Amino acid sequence: MKPTTPFLSFKLLLVVLCLWPACHIKAQEFTVRSFRVLPYDITAYIDPVRDLNDEVCALLKVVGDKDFAFSSPLGIVKRKNDVGEIWLYLPKGSILLTVKHPQWGVLRDYRFPQALESRMTYELVLTPPLGYQYSVEMPELENRPCLPDTACHRPESLPSSRPPRIYRPLERWHRLALLNAGLSADGPSAGLRVGVMRRHGAYLLFQKDFRSMPDTRGECDRNGVPAGSAGAPYYTGRTEEGRWMAMAGGIHRVVGELCLYEGIGYGRHDVAWEQNDGTLLRNTDYSSRGLCAEAGCLYRFSRTALSAGVMTIRGKYWEASIGFGIHF
Repeated sequence: MKPTTPFLSFKLLLVVLCLWPACHIKAQEFTVRSFRVLPYDITAYIDPVRDLNDEVCALLKVVGDKDFAFSSPLGIVKRKNDVGEIWLYLPKGSILLTVKHPQWGVLRDYRFPQALESRMTYELVLTPPLGYQYSVEMPELENRPCLPDTACHRPESLPSSRPPRIYRPLERWHRLALLNAGLSADGPSAGLRVGVMRRHGAYLLFQKDFRSMPDTRGECDRNGVPAGSAGAPYYTGRTEEGRWMAMAGGIHRVVGELCLYEGIGYGRHDVAWEQNDGTLLRNTDYSSRGLCAEAGCLYRFSRTALSAGVMTIRGKYWEASIGFGIHF
């Protein structure tokens, strides 16, 4: 065997040195450069996409190559290729995302720093392998604020600034109109509730039974004794009743489409006893007049709204109520 000459050894070393960078570049994989909330981006509000449960999705804007493919344990409701980025509509509560590329491999089960919220917009920036440049201009991220525990890097020379406060985008206005029904020992009643709300709102309610208010000519106590009289007159045994309530209050969305409401106003519940001469005396012990209040919950789904609650007049008279209507 002929000994290896110094010139041949030099050529072999030169070939190895030329091939080494190419092999090193090919072995590099893409990484997640940053993940952050876009608090002022209202795209998910003005153009909402709903999942199979009719919940509004979160929007994830991915800055990266168009050949990336994505999957999630909760599924991806919709994908849209926009200029310079990919829009992914993910169900509320998504926490994991698998990213695939035909040349650069797979980033499996990337965990977001927080569960995605409905109607919120997020940004995920993917860094290509070393030596590869995107065909679109990458956004400057050095001076962007990053969320804690993310892979966003800043030059050491730049001082770290306080992360900006994240503001929740305003929800769109919803209008409510519900037919209300009440039930008590004195019989049913009906009313109308109308309101407007975003995350919080206000409403008006008027409710009345199906009887006219009794026309009384005086008052008596539970024993039938009129005010200022020593004894009780004769009664026919016939009674008349009537009630109504008018209230205004607030309504608040607490979680998902579940809302709570509370209101105060003025109400009357009159019970009258008829005397032998046909006149009516209002029984003050069985009647209630003055401050009325209510509290309950309301649930919205699709375009429908259901409510259930309880109302009272001065804590003496109580009535359960349910409602059915629409929100739009």
